[in-house]
Amino acid sequence: MAEEALGGLSPHGDSPQNRSVVILGVGNRLRGDDAIGCVLCDELKGTVPAWGLSPEPHVIDCGDTPENYVEPVAKLAPCRILVIDCCDFGAEAGEFRLFSRPEIEELSYGLLSTHTLPLSLTVELLSVETGAAIELLGIQPERIEFGEEMSEPVQRALPAVVEFVRNWARVLQPGA
Repeated sequence: MAEEALGGLSPHGDSPQNRSVVILGVGNRLRGDDAIGCVLCDELKGTVPAWGLSPEPHVIDCGDTPENYVEPVAKLAPCRILVIDCCDFGAEAGEFRLFSRPEIEELSYGLLSTHTLPLSLTVELLSVETGAAIELLGIQPERIEFGEEMSEPVQRALPAVVEFVRNWARVLQPGA
């Protein structure tokens, strides 16, 4: 299933200038603000003009099972991975923050996850398989109950989050 979602993407080799950047959207479209990672993937895939980066980032909607994408992502040989998910870090709904790997582990302790496996475990597997620098872009949810729409604060944050992700992908890219 994960292999099919990547549509036959191939790795770009091991030189830092040719290694890909991967953006993973995580969430459940049926749980209000938890859909934000998936919705961001839709927005990023639909943005025009193209990224203007070489290679272009791989944007992958993982749904609520990001662990299914560890092997396909490893085949892309990324140098950087950005995981996008809603998470409660005590901010106002719609606020977003970039978390480093150690912060991801701290953030995951004591939190209720809507995913099959804890996100920190998926991040660890991605790190072992890829050696990539991995960060989490967390968006503070207002509600994550089944059957809810995304909240107004999270919807309003969407354009700013899209711009943030586009800028994140440009960092360390040759010619960016």
